[in-house]
Amino acid sequence: PGPFPGVIEIQGTGGGLLEYKASLLASRGFATMALAYYNYEDLPKQMKDFRLEYFEEAVNYMLQHPKAKSIFS
Repeated sequence: PGPFPGVIEIQGTGGGLLEYKASLLASRGFATMALAYYNYEDLPKQMKDFRLEYFEEAVNYMLQHPKAKSIFS
């Protein structure tokens, strides 16, 4: 089955990675990616230190994923 609408789920101001939200969306028919952008493993510890290109890479990954349907196509 698929492709499914693609969603990138990011945590709020606390940073880190919470996969349960992405799992919930996936159970409802979305192709999801849980994306940590700071305060997780080797990522920057503070929100001020992240690169915007990091988000662009995540979007490009989802746009190319065979199970994710782009809203642009």
